[in-house]
Amino acid sequence: MPELPDLVYVARGLHDFISGRIIEQVEVREPIVVRNLTGEPFGACVTGRGILNVRRHGPFLVFELTGHRMIVAHPMLAGAFSIEPKSAGLITFIFKEGKLSYLDAKKMGKIYVVDPGQEAQIPRFTTQGVDITSPEFTEDVFLGLIRTSRRQVRAFLMEQEQISAIGNAYADEILFEARIHPKTFCHQLGPDEQKVLYDSIRTVIDRGIKEVQGANAGLHVKHRDHMLVRNKKNEPCPRCGAKIRRESVLGYDTFFCPVCQPAKRKLFIDWK
Repeated sequence: MPELPDLVYVARGLHDFISGRIIEQVEVREPIVVRNLTGEPFGACVTGRGILNVRRHGPFLVFELTGHRMIVAHPMLAGAFSIEPKSAGLITFIFKEGKLSYLDAKKMGKIYVVDPGQEAQIPRFTTQGVDITSPEFTEDVFLGLIRTSRRQVRAFLMEQEQISAIGNAYADEILFEARIHPKTFCHQLGPDEQKVLYDSIRTVIDRGIKEVQGANAGLHVKHRDHMLVRNKKNEPCPRCGAKIRRESVLGYDTFFCPVCQPAKRKLFIDWK
């Protein structure tokens, strides 16, 4: 799925490409991804409106339109946007010059159209926690959140009602950077480890944003070449050379180095 660094890049790229343009036509090939809350027909409720801004809100992309209307996209597992002329999207927004297509092989993502006051009807939109790229994400705020959590640390990192918005790939990279096993419980982390984890979030996400931006790939391309452990099962750890392992945490695959990230408790499998 597109993760925070991807969405930062996409939001910037889309803002530069379509900000100020007017939607002249909308083609909908898959109505299943549309959630129109305005009470008007989908095409009519956005056609003729200009795009004022494109921004990211947690895992969502927000298109601010004239007349105080918004298109909110939640790409979820496989959603992506493309400005390539030949792209055939499930939904396509056509401008005088160019078009914007929403692609989604899984058809799991959603495109919402809302008016002011309707944002709470979008699942998880108004319940996002502190944005990890914002000035509000301070060490004190993070320590206050993790000290009250009884969850495994990887699950805590992905709990968007607490901190927004870390996905699977970057959760693995953050824990590798911090040398913390993904199945460690938050209460097992000492004060110094908690601070290291905070620093690792900032370091890995900042690095991810720079890497994705520097790759300058298409907006629909998920750049992962800079990943150190994610999807690297049985490959050598870039730090110590041990084999990268894969386990499951609450139904999600996680990749880690059992030597650099030793378990704090006895687990079903001792990878060492």
